[in-house]
Amino acid sequence: MKKIVFLVVPLVVALAFFQGCDRIRASLGKPTSADLARISEELKAREQFLRDSIDAVRAAEALQDSIAQPADQPAASAGQPLKRYYAVAGAFKNPEGAQKYVEILQANNLPVHLFDFKSGLTVVCMEGHDNFEDARRDLATLKELKLAGSDPWIYNTNQKLHK
Repeated sequence: MKKIVFLVVPLVVALAFFQGCDRIRASLGKPTSADLARISEELKAREQFLRDSIDAVRAAEALQDSIAQPADQPAASAGQPLKRYYAVAGAFKNPEGAQKYVEILQANNLPVHLFDFKSGLTVVCMEGHDNFEDARRDLATLKELKLAGSDPWIYNTNQKLHK
């Protein structure tokens, strides 16, 4: 009889352990297999949403690129056509402040471009690029050299905020 008890008790304990994993996890405050499956599905749905959002932005940019630019679009300084992206170092209400900032950037051998925005601000930018990643590198350069204002950003000329 003792042999049977010694065999049955460990077998019942092992059976309860392997069958009650979710019950044990729940009692320890850990997620159960159903919770883990739900979390996995939520993550997959979120990743798909992000992929769809990125695809939508790329499609919108491609559509905007395919639209012809108007003939009366202003040219950049030195007679060069405007590029699409510019790393903005600062925006100023008075042109004198902008000119002082231009001198600081030029003293650091950085190419400078000025925009007069419709809002009345004079915006000091680095050189323009047709590629967003190049403009992002300019933004990183401004941040590294600590030459940007409080919050540098990238201006897309397709927004037509300039005069």
